[in-house]
Parts: sequence; structure tokens; C-alpha cells
Amino acid sequence: MSTSNFSSYLGSRKANFLADKGEGWTVVMGNEAGDLDSLASALGYAWLRSNTSGKAIAYITTPKEDFVLRAENLYALGLAGINHPFEELYCSGDPMPSQVSQFALVDHNVLHTRYASPTARVVAVIDHHEDEGQYKDTADPRIVEPAGSCSSLVARLYQSSPNLSIPPELSTLLLSSILIDTKGLKRGGKALDVDREAAAFLIPQSPVAHNEEVSTLSDEQSITHLPSVQSLSATLGEKKLSVSHLSTRDLLRRDYKEYAFSMPASEDAIRSSNVIRAGLATVPLRLSAFFASSSYPIKEIQDWLAERDLSVLGILTTFRSKKGKGRREQLWIVKADEGIAEKLLQGLESSEELELRRLDFSKFFGESYIARAYKQGNASATRKQTAPILRRLMEGLRTHEVIA
Repeated sequence: MSTSNFSSYLGSRKANFLADKGEGWTVVMGNEAGDLDSLASALGYAWLRSNTSGKAIAYITTPKEDFVLRAENLYALGLAGINHPFEELYCSGDPMPSQVSQFALVDHNVLHTRYASPTARVVAVIDHHEDEGQYKDTADPRIVEPAGSCSSLVARLYQSSPNLSIPPELSTLLLSSILIDTKGLKRGGKALDVDREAAAFLIPQSPVAHNEEVSTLSDEQSITHLPSVQSLSATLGEKKLSVSHLSTRDLLRRDYKEYAFSMPASEDAIRSSNVIRAGLATVPLRLSAFFASSSYPIKEIQDWLAERDLSVLGILTTFRSKKGKGRREQLWIVKADEGIAEKLLQGLESSEELELRRLDFSKFFGESYIARAYKQGNASATRKQTAPILRRLMEGLRTHEVIA
């Protein structure tokens, strides 16, 4: 198949999938946060699977109206020649035919209940989050292991398929994802060997470095330090932090994941539902700047709690100090009448992994909520570490998780 026009290929793939009503196709989807890693991993694995295991299409979980919230995604897509993503990509909001029964999961490892059915089968898993142990009898491949970026695990599959060439546009997308997730493959950061090896594999096949003599560079370190690669990494980082135009609500939904935990009805008979919903929003601003993002930030947060029917909302901030060092804060807002607030907050405060230290915080979200803000001592702990801690604490409150 010609890969000279990846954009046209994606558009025709989408048309064929919808014409077939999804029958016989594998839908490859990333997680609901819709970051560049999920997007690139889904496109990367869908192309590989289409050329090795039958018909597959990437499903981009970002709703069309939310694409504007992630400037780094739009920039990377533009580099790959995808300038009209709503037309070329199969996105959230496009119809999901009822005939679809096969799913491949990238950048997460549990199928959302929205897509579950008696006939649904997960036939592949590629992820770098905590392994929840599902689909061991149906998924092939089933790859769940540490990596700075899930895109690196997808790229490694191409490395192990020497007879399959990767489209240059796809190389650029996967490389962009790896760079943004690992902060330019910074030593001592999130990047692991698998990330550096994947980047060294992708760079010579991407137009990013076409003006530089890549072939003469012999080691991964030299390749990843090419000026063009460092420039791309810096630009992506700037795009990711370009959020000054976003409202409080936009910041909450820009990088958001939701979880649901079921509670035995006998423990709380007055509840109209036995499901406790928790949301985690990652925000690239310190808390003081986050609360300055709108004229009425507290109301927008209250509206978000109501819109999503949340009992727990964690706002995980990430920013840099004046000296350029990474810093993190957390704000937790918990319904007071669920009987979980104190135990959950105490559990978070006692986490040795997060190293939370309580901050003075006077914002008031109403009598129904308890809110606490923290400075996070371990600035390397992201949502990838916070979400499993939340899950274990909720399970300790005699709940069990369902996928929201």
C-alpha cells in the first residue's frame, strides 16, 4: 500500500469502516483523556494491525469540540499532514456501529463499559499503566509494561516487523508523542531505554530530520540530540503549556479521566445509586493560576461536579518554578455525605509515593463538599501513579471499581 498520503488513507479507511458498519473490523482506541500518546498509539497500532491482522481503524476518543483544547495534538497532526482531523479521523461523536465486536486497547488496559457488550472482545492490549490483569485469554499481543510513552511500545512492534515499513507521517506522530511524554528524552526523567530506542528508530524515518545527516550518527544519544529533534520537542512543550485562553471548565476537561466504584447498597441505603464517581483532571498550571482562569472558577468547578455526577474530584497540577524545576500540587474535593471523605483524604496524606503536604486553602465549595489542597513532594508522580492510589483507597472502603 502506498503511504505517500497518510491523510487520504485515513479518510478512505474511515469511509470504508462506516460503509461496512464496522463488521469484521477491529477498533483501536486510546484512553479517554485523549492526549497525544493515546492518539498516536491508536493510529500507529491500527495501521500496523491493518497490514498484518486484517481490517482495523483508530478511534480517537476526543470529542470533535474538544480538539481545540490540545494545541500540541493539532500541531503534531499538522506535521503528519492531517489538517482536517474531523474529516480524516474516526472520532468520538462519529457513529459506533453495533456490529463492532473487536477492540484493541492502547494507552489503557480495561475496556470502557460504554463499549462493552456480550459479544465484545478485546483482541490486543498495548499499555504502560498499572496492569489490571484483564483479557489474558483473548488479547494478542498483550503488552503491559513500563515506558515513558505508550507510543514507544507501538514503535517497538514496527521494529520487530522488518518487512513492514512505517509511513513517515506516522513516524512523526509517534516520535512527537514520545518527545512530549518524556520531555525530550531527558536523562533522569521519565524516559526509559525502550523510549530512547524507539526514538532512534523513528527519527531516520521521519521528515523531521530530513535536512540533517542522520545516517552518520551511530548511537541513540547522538540521534536524539539532533537540533531538529530538540526543536520539535521544545515546540511541542510550548504548545502543551499554551492554555492561557482556556476557561476553568476547559482546563478540567482538557486532560480528564473518570472512574466509577460500586458500593454495596446495604452500606448506604439512602443513596439513589450505588456508584461513586471520581474524576482526575491534570492541569498545567499552579493552583493560584488555575483559580485565576475564569471570573467564577468555583462555580465552574461546582458545575463540573454536577455535570459529571462526581463524588470525588482530584485536580492534579503540574508547573515549573522560577528556576525551571518541575512542581506539582493537588486539590481534592470530596462529597461530605458519602462517608468516604476523611478516610480518602487521610489515605492520600499518608501516601509515601505522593508525599503530600497540606496547604492553606480557603476556597469554599458549599456545605456538601470537603476540599483540601496539597503541595506534592514527589514531583515525578503523575496521574499514572495517583490513579492506582485512588483505586486502592476506594477498594479499601469496601467498594469495587467499574469502568465509568
